[in-house]
Amino acid sequence: MKDNFGLHTWLLIGALLQGFVSLLPYHNITLIFPVVLFLSYKLMRTVAMTLGLISNPYMDGVILGRTVPIYPSEKGAAESPAESSLCAIMLAVRSNHPLGIFGPGYKEVGDYFKGMVAELDKGASSNGYLGSSAWMSCADRAVASEFMSMVYFENEEKLHEFAHGPLHTEATEWWVKTVKQHDHVSIMHEVYAAPRKSWEGIYINYAPTGLGATSKMTMVDGKQVWANPLVRGKGRLSYSKGRMGKAFDNESEWQAYEKVLTDEKYEG
Repeated sequence: MKDNFGLHTWLLIGALLQGFVSLLPYHNITLIFPVVLFLSYKLMRTVAMTLGLISNPYMDGVILGRTVPIYPSEKGAAESPAESSLCAIMLAVRSNHPLGIFGPGYKEVGDYFKGMVAELDKGASSNGYLGSSAWMSCADRAVASEFMSMVYFENEEKLHEFAHGPLHTEATEWWVKTVKQHDHVSIMHEVYAAPRKSWEGIYINYAPTGLGATSKMTMVDGKQVWANPLVRGKGRLSYSKGRMGKAFDNESEWQAYEKVLTDEKYEG
């Protein structure tokens, strides 16, 4: 909601509310006291977090150190780095209507997307769906930003199977029939299919995101459980080729990289 209107609009709304409050009895106290109380609370809380007196919620979920995504096999054994294929589809939507997200057609697009994600979650054990991460691009304009989701599948075949399923087909038919009525709604997708030994990732002091926020069904102690792919990035997992399950071209190349890893200034 806050992204749908510019800062000046929110300030004007605040000024309007303040104007209404000024009409109330004892409005001087009514106007000042809540603001002073709230700002004092925010200031004291920030100072307490900085001094370590209370927990820092911004660190919730952060995994300290280096982690990399290595998917387990369906039988529970750890796979070699990048042993399986991977497919990612980048989906994005934006409203160019003066009313932003309240423009006609935008809600329907969002409802269809949420419905498809719910369907993927429900059948994740068999449809090859690994997970997704949502993002907002607010670099090119101040309001009505672009919303994007990265959705991960085990391979492109699984993605195409879902794309030809009932719900996605229904959504596509609705879009084709109504697109002329809401040309202010922008939608897009890009698909990337990576064969085995052709993808990798690394996260340093990062909360699970992207591939790190996905999961795969596997066997643990004879039971099927959802397993997150993040493992500690040590040894060969500390360099890009190793995370792709590849070897250095020659010994001198590895020695040069190993020197970087042992450098006291290296904080990776």
